[in-house]
Amino acid sequence: MKFTIKKARQYAGFTQQEIAEKLGISIKTYQNYEKGITAMRIDKAKKFSSVTNIPLSDIIFLLSNYG
Repeated sequence: MKFTIKKARQYAGFTQQEIAEKLGISIKTYQNYEKGITAMRIDKAKKFSSVTNIPLSDIIFLLSNYG
C-alpha cells in the first residue's frame, strides 16, 4: 500500500504539529511538505518513515507544480 505523506501521518495517528516536533522542524515547514511546496530532505524522509512506522518505499514524496 502506498501513502502520501499526509495519509502516512494520519494513518500513524499524528497531528501536523506532532510530526513537525518529531522531525525537529517548524509546523510551517511540515505543512509545505504536505502541500508539495517544499521537498523533504532524505534525512527527514528516513526519520518520517521511522516515526510513522511505514517503509520509505511505501511513502510517496511528490512536489506540486509551483513556480
